[in-house]
Amino acid sequence: MSDFKLAQPTAKDDQTQPLLTHEKSLSQKIGHGSEAGDILDQQLVMLGFQLITQLNTLIKTSKIHGRANAALDKPVETMLTLIQTLAHDQPVTLRLQNDFLFLGESHLKVNAQQMAVIGSIIDSLNKWKIGGLTFGSVVTSKDLREFAYLFVSMDPATKSVDDFRQELKTRDVNGIDLEDPRELELHEDLSAGSDSGKPGETSTDTKVQHKIQSKNAYAKAASAVGGLEKSVRDGGTVNFKQAKRAIQNIVDLMMQDEATLLGLTTLRCHDQYTHNHSVNVSLLSIALANRTGYPKVALADLGLAALFHDMGKSTIPLEVLNKPGEFSDEEWVAMRNHPTEGVLSLAELRGITNLPARMAAASFEHHMNLDYSGYPKLKTPWKLSLTGRILMIADCYDAMTSSRVYRREPMSPSKVLNIMFGKSGKSFDATLLKLFVNCVGIVPIGSLVMLNTDELAVVLRPAVERADAERPLVKVIADPEGNLMDSGPELDLTVKDISGDYRHSIVRLIDNTEHQFDTSRYFV
Repeated sequence: MSDFKLAQPTAKDDQTQPLLTHEKSLSQKIGHGSEAGDILDQQLVMLGFQLITQLNTLIKTSKIHGRANAALDKPVETMLTLIQTLAHDQPVTLRLQNDFLFLGESHLKVNAQQMAVIGSIIDSLNKWKIGGLTFGSVVTSKDLREFAYLFVSMDPATKSVDDFRQELKTRDVNGIDLEDPRELELHEDLSAGSDSGKPGETSTDTKVQHKIQSKNAYAKAASAVGGLEKSVRDGGTVNFKQAKRAIQNIVDLMMQDEATLLGLTTLRCHDQYTHNHSVNVSLLSIALANRTGYPKVALADLGLAALFHDMGKSTIPLEVLNKPGEFSDEEWVAMRNHPTEGVLSLAELRGITNLPARMAAASFEHHMNLDYSGYPKLKTPWKLSLTGRILMIADCYDAMTSSRVYRREPMSPSKVLNIMFGKSGKSFDATLLKLFVNCVGIVPIGSLVMLNTDELAVVLRPAVERADAERPLVKVIADPEGNLMDSGPELDLTVKDISGDYRHSIVRLIDNTEHQFDTSRYFV
C-alpha cells in the first residue's frame, strides 16, 4: 500500500495545476447538475419514488383499516397530488421488470434508505404477478381506496390479475390499469459465457440477473437484521431461517461474482446505518474469509455471525444510539459494553440453542483490536479468534466509509485503507489486511478516479492480476468537460493499444465524499 503512487497532488506541481482546476469544475457540475434536463429527470425520479412510498403506505394501512377509515386520508391525498403532477400529459406507469422498478421507461435506481420500501412493493406486485400499475389523471380518492382494499383483501394465491381487473371494473374503479409481467430473457446459468463466446467473459443479461439476485439477497439480509433487532428489543421469539437463507444465497453469489456483491457495500445511509452496516460487514467478512481458504459451509457460518455482530446495540436505548451529539460518560459505558451485551442477548434468545462459537466471537471481539487496545478490556489472557480478527477489519472499514448519525460525512475508501494500514500489526492482523485489500482493491471499489483522458470514472471491480492492482475495471461517468453521462463505457485499464501502451490510466484518486457524490448509484 505504501508503494501506491496515486497520491493527492499539490498546488506546487505545475503539471497537476490544470487538473486541479478541472476537478473544481467537475465538483460544481456534479453538485448542481450539468443540464436542465438532468435536473428535470432527477425531479421526476424523486416524485416517482414518493409515489411508490405512498402506495406502500396505502397498502399497509389498508391491511389494518377499512377503506373508509381516516387513516387512509393522508396517503390517498398525497398520491392524488403526485398522480396529478406526474400524469399531467399522459398516464404515469410504475413498471416491474425482473425485480427492477421503472417509472415509465426510466429505471428507478435506489439508495440504501429506499431499498426496504422498493423491496416491499416489488414483493407485493410479484405475489399478484402484476407487471405494472398505470394511474391516469381521472383517478379519484374512491378509486384508490377501492384498489387498495381489493389488493389486500383478495387472495393472489386463488385469484388472478384478470380477476383483479374484473373486480375493479365491477366496482367502477377508473384511472387504474394493471399490466401483465414483462421480463428480460436471461440465461439461467450464471457461469455462462458472453454473447460473443469469449472465454472468461459474462454476457450482459447474465450480469443483469446476477445484479438482481445480489440486490435481493442484500435486502433480505437487511430485513433479517431489522427483524431480529426488533425481537430482541421486544423480547420476542427469533426465527433465524430467513437470515440463514439470505446468507447462504450471498455465499453462493459471492463465489460467482465477488465484485458485484462488494459493490453493494457502497450503499451508505445514516438513517439505516445499523442494518446496512451489519449486512456490509457480513459481505466483507465473507469475501475476506474466502481469501483465507474458508470452506463454503464455514463461510455461511461466519457470514451469519457477522450479520449479528452488533446485536448488543439492541440493548442500548434508541435515543442514545441515535444521539447526534457527544455521548455522556454513562452513555459511553453503555456503548462500550455492547460487545458483551451482544453475547448475552444472543445466548438468551428463544429460537437459538447452543450459541455458536463464531457468533459469540463476532460479537465479543470485533472492537478489541489485535493489540487489545480496544474494548472490552480483560484482566486475564485472551487469544483472539480468526473470526474476531476478520470482523475487526470488515467492521472498521465499513464504519469509517459510512455516514453516521453523529458524523454525516463519511471518509473515502482509499483514505480509510491508508489509515488502517497505518495500524497494521497493531489494531489489525497484517496478513489479513493485505488479503482484504485484494478483495476491495488497492484502488477500492466505489472510488472516484480521474483518467488521463480527463474523464471521471467509478471503480467497479479490482484488477484480476495482482501485478495490475492499480488498473481496475472502471465505468466512465463524466466527459472531459465534467458533464455527467448515464451510459458511459466500462473500461478495463489493463488493456493496451497496438504500440503496447496502456489505453487508459488513472491520474489520481478524487475524494467523492469531499464532493458529496454518491457512487453507490452505479451498483444498484
